[in-house]
Amino acid sequence: MTDALRYEWARIITIRSTYWLTGLALAFAMLVAGAASWGFATEADGGGGSQAQLGLDLLGPWLGTQFARGGAPYFVGYLLAMIGILAWGHEYRHGQIRATLTTLSSRTSVWIAKYVVVNAWVAAVVSACYWVAVLVGVVWLRNYPADLVTGETVGGWGRAVLHAGLLCSLAMAFTGIIRNQTAGLVLLFLWPLAIENVITLIFFLVPRLREHEALTRFLPFGAGNRIHSDAFPNLGSTTFGDPLTWVGGLVVFGGLTVVLMAVSVVLFRRRDA
Repeated sequence: MTDALRYEWARIITIRSTYWLTGLALAFAMLVAGAASWGFATEADGGGGSQAQLGLDLLGPWLGTQFARGGAPYFVGYLLAMIGILAWGHEYRHGQIRATLTTLSSRTSVWIAKYVVVNAWVAAVVSACYWVAVLVGVVWLRNYPADLVTGETVGGWGRAVLHAGLLCSLAMAFTGIIRNQTAGLVLLFLWPLAIENVITLIFFLVPRLREHEALTRFLPFGAGNRIHSDAFPNLGSTTFGDPLTWVGGLVVFGGLTVVLMAVSVVLFRRRDA
């Protein structure tokens, strides 16, 4: 297992895509944080009053997740999930899997090492993006009565790491199943940005389906994004209510991820390289 971890670590730090995806994620986080902080400062200077102050008080986790807290796609998570796709994609696209399995005899160790190393990298980068974004807000809004580092900010950080890890693991599992890097990359963005939106629209437009529109809350990527929602659900809401609480989103999205990972490891152990 130790050899497999070292092998995967050497692989991930020698691939250029690891660094440009990491750099792009950090740049995006800082850009969004800077633009949003400027906007909130302008609103406060313009006499936004209590509404502007409320926005400043809640801004920490919103900046840290680049507004995934409010329902926007967690773009940093999707960028870093590409590292997971490439972890398997390069193996099959360039025929490296044969060399990997020649060097490391245990397929299970190879599989585990990929998930451990890639998710450790993703967790570190997500943490950096989150707190750098919050720091940008703290510096920009230092002359305003805004408390950006709160318990909710810390909780939002943990859920950002959790969501990004699940998203990366799901992308890795799917790529490992189909053994096609291009398809994995396409589906990572096509599924949440197109397929789920089309399904939701169909439920809204078709009269006989409209009464069941609430079922679309269980679409996996939409449910996964709920992990960033408020830690404390509204009074009277339930885990799988409409909308899902962050725990409900975690169960739905995490459940799909676990299933795909299980299929991935079984196929990896049984199929030829």
